[in-house]
Amino acid sequence: MKLTGPSRFCALAALALFVVSAQAGTVTTYAGADDGASTAGPFPGSAAAQASFFAGASAYGGVSTITFDSLPTGYYTPIAAAPGVTVFISSSAPSCYFGGICNGSYGNLYGFAVSSPNWLGFPDGSASFDFASPTNSFGFYATGLQTYFTSAVTLIFVDGTSETENFLPNVNGGAQYIGVTDTSSFSSITITNISDDAWGIDDVSYNSQSVSSTPEPSSLVLLGTGLVGALGAVRRRFSK
Repeated sequence: MKLTGPSRFCALAALALFVVSAQAGTVTTYAGADDGASTAGPFPGSAAAQASFFAGASAYGGVSTITFDSLPTGYYTPIAAAPGVTVFISSSAPSCYFGGICNGSYGNLYGFAVSSPNWLGFPDGSASFDFASPTNSFGFYATGLQTYFTSAVTLIFVDGTSETENFLPNVNGGAQYIGVTDTSSFSSITITNISDDAWGIDDVSYNSQSVSSTPEPSSLVLLGTGLVGALGAVRRRFSK
């Protein structure tokens, strides 16, 4: 059926309202563990999860990885981790053993680097990654986690709505990979592990040139404004 006049205007207006309201994102998680693995590896479970994460993240653009190798060691914040990426950390025991940019290994129960000398630790605290350009993905290796101290690692990030994802730690340390992709891009994500467990993260990956499949709210408002103006012109034309 072909719509004309006022009926056509109402149909187009309904479409405009639907587009403007479609803002919520869909989160996909990627996780794999190598419980009790030594610091030398191998990490087959974690590597498989990382590969799946890269496949999912690449749908949103190029993927970059932060190894922390080029950064000075020690506890300090904020950390200029990469161009356009700033990390704010907090820890109740700010030393290299318990928190900050660490170099070397403290064994598979306490945190270690998976592919490079440096890694980031922040037990009994959090690390917030802020992105100058929004990303649709975030993934990392977690090392030294054990259930004796830790109940869960939590990721908190914001897209159209606040999202929280919880991941269980290994029983006996070792390594695991944790990652998420979101159909809505986000500019900040926080990792929390409020426990006395000494642990670390390494090889943090994200979309360096993200292409979101869901328009940003500001873009949707502009789109809605433009459609309303265009529809007003159409209505005036049909009313003549």
